[in-house]
Amino acid sequence: MNLRQRTSRYSGSVMFAAGIAAVILIAAAVSAGFRSNIEIWLSAALVTTLILHARMGFALSHAQVELEMLKSLTARCEEDPAEEAKKIAPVLSLTGAKGLSEDDSLMLEKVRCAIEGGKLDLYLQPIVSLPQRKIRYYEAFSRLRGEDGGVLKPTDYIEAAERANRIGVIDNMILLRCVQAFRKLKHRDSQFAVFCNLSPATLFDTDFFNHFTDYLESNGDLSSRLIFEFTYPAVQMMHPRFEANLDAIARRGFAFSVDHVSSLDLDWTALRSQNFRFAKAPSALLLAASNGGEAAAAKLRTFRKRLADAGIDLIAEKIEFENHMPEILELGIDFGQGNLFGAPRPAEFYVGRHPDAGQPLAKAS
Repeated sequence: MNLRQRTSRYSGSVMFAAGIAAVILIAAAVSAGFRSNIEIWLSAALVTTLILHARMGFALSHAQVELEMLKSLTARCEEDPAEEAKKIAPVLSLTGAKGLSEDDSLMLEKVRCAIEGGKLDLYLQPIVSLPQRKIRYYEAFSRLRGEDGGVLKPTDYIEAAERANRIGVIDNMILLRCVQAFRKLKHRDSQFAVFCNLSPATLFDTDFFNHFTDYLESNGDLSSRLIFEFTYPAVQMMHPRFEANLDAIARRGFAFSVDHVSSLDLDWTALRSQNFRFAKAPSALLLAASNGGEAAAAKLRTFRKRLADAGIDLIAEKIEFENHMPEILELGIDFGQGNLFGAPRPAEFYVGRHPDAGQPLAKAS
């Protein structure tokens, strides 16, 4: 029996006894047949009972509070090993492929060593609200490091990976490392939320995707801090299986974004129903539309209205120059991203240095 139940039962018993004593005492006071010494003893018994009740009730209540505090502290410091095991990402390996050239094999071996050796750095770029220029989100980028410490750019290995039919595996391995890195860093900044690119290959890889969704479900605390981003072509040519797997992620509370929007014509209402909450369009596209005559300007206004009606926020990306800002602001854009507000830097540069809500982001030098 727990302390709360014991306190409740004890209190009920004592109050019942006190009630009986009080009834007898009142009867004794009214009845002339009772001697005064009996009344004195009954009064003393009642007072003693109430004092004991008060002391014991306080002791049990205090013990209950201490026990609840202990449970709370224990829960913070310890996790069920079984639950903690579920938070471990699925293990992937980059196996070799036959028939590759020596250069391709060498490059893929460098990628494998970098990923499996944990030589992956998480870079972040701010996404700011306009016109205040306050950091609201970050976009995450990954950088692989070779054994010599140099950066392995995607352009260095993507062609070799495609020829070996290993691009999906590499994308998935990098994705897992990014999520794991984000999980470690998020405890250092309560306002830390990022956009993370998700390859269509991930959604079409049935075996990996099932493991990945299990991983997301066991890490549900990330759902409000992690927004998965897809390219416009991937969203535009959405396959039924793509949609089904997208829904599986959305059901776990994760939101989506579409970037590199090259056309203003998409079914934004349908995308919002699939939990797309953001759309990124290059600033050059938006500025060209605003300066392309009345027909282009009207199309842009319709685009903005359709997004607003659907509840999707627009992010103008690739903003590089200050002299573009007056035109961007005239368009009423919600958010901005680009080197003007901050270049991609190692995560440690931004995490823990997040400006307060009232502080605008300083201009990048």
